[in-house]
Amino acid sequence: MSAWNAEKKVVLEAAQQIAERGLVVGTSGNISMRLREPGGRELVAITPNNRYYDLIGVDDIGIVDFEGEHVEGELTTSIETMLHIGIYKARKKVNAVIHTHPVSSGIFSVAGWAIPPILDDQVTYLGGEIKVAEYSLPGSQELVTNVVPALGPRNAVILANHGALTVGRDMREAFVNCEMLEKTARIYIHALGLGKVDTLPAVAYEMEQAYFNYQYGESQ
Repeated sequence: MSAWNAEKKVVLEAAQQIAERGLVVGTSGNISMRLREPGGRELVAITPNNRYYDLIGVDDIGIVDFEGEHVEGELTTSIETMLHIGIYKARKKVNAVIHTHPVSSGIFSVAGWAIPPILDDQVTYLGGEIKVAEYSLPGSQELVTNVVPALGPRNAVILANHGALTVGRDMREAFVNCEMLEKTARIYIHALGLGKVDTLPAVAYEMEQAYFNYQYGESQ
């Protein structure tokens, strides 16, 4: 039995939930969790490539090191493995990454529109404006180069013509942020349809941004 079975189960269950909630179709999307060995080496537990989530088990969740080399598991890991690793390298407090292909966020990925700060909880959970990373081929190094800075210190980012990605200090937080992003995108779409969007007042935004930075800032 793997020493990481409990963590791999968390990744598996989250993957099955994104499928059940319609945040992905088929085998799309990927989920990972940061692991830390007692000696200090960091690893990543991540979903396998091109597999239906309801047909995989705990043993199918792979483990790789920060170079992307296999440590555990027989299946090829997600095509986006290096993107997850790039985020973990850049964001020391992030311990879970969820990449989905949801409908509402996907609309903005196609339009190439960022979502401005329109809701209080958008800022306190996600960190403010949700940016759109420039298009890159799935699995490419260019994707890592474009997505990591577009995510920046925030907890959500949209991938142009592709999907969305959220992060958290644990898997539950990353999943909540995933749902928060999709909720925010849906509200913005409807407000645009009404023909009027009011962004947050500057004073509220600054206070909520300060709260977010206190909670999630890497310097804390």
